[in-house]
Amino acid sequence: MKKVFINVSILIGFITLTAFTTSNFKSSNLTEITSNSDFCDGWEDGYCEGWKDVKGSLSLCPLTPLCPLPAIGQDTYKGGYNRGFKAGSRAAQK
Repeated sequence: MKKVFINVSILIGFITLTAFTTSNFKSSNLTEITSNSDFCDGWEDGYCEGWKDVKGSLSLCPLTPLCPLPAIGQDTYKGGYNRGFKAGSRAAQK
């Protein structure tokens, strides 16, 4: 009886651990990560250019703040660049 209890416990543990593997992720999640990465690249470039637009082209870019979540339909490089440019310009004016 003790061996049966141990075997059942091991089996339940194995089933629990395999239920949460990476194979449960959908491929659409990979697309979202890629597009968010493009957005963040645009955010960094735009923030620096917005800063330089106010401070001068020879100024050094500050540390870029963390990339925000993109708005719906604006999750492209261009969307991140535009939003970053505005944020960089506002930060440079302070």
